[in-house]
Amino acid sequence: MNNRDRLIDLIVDNKLERREVAELLGVSREQVDRWLFPREHPESEEVPTMAVELLELKLRLGMRQEAAQGKG
Repeated sequence: MNNRDRLIDLIVDNKLERREVAELLGVSREQVDRWLFPREHPESEEVPTMAVELLELKLRLGMRQEAAQGKG
C-alpha cells in the first residue's frame, strides 16, 4: 500500500476532514489536496512517509481533539 492510500484510509477510518489533517500535520489544506489528487493530476504530489506516520501517531495519542480545540 502506498502512502496516498494509507492517508486515504486514515481519513476515512477516522472520519477526518482535510482541514483537520492539515492542522494535525502543520501543513496547508492545499498541500493535503495535492497529496490526495489522483496521480495523473498535474499538481499531484507524493505523500511523505513522515506525514503518514505522524498522523498515525497523533491519532493514536488522541491529539485530534486538541487540534480541534486549537491546542495542537
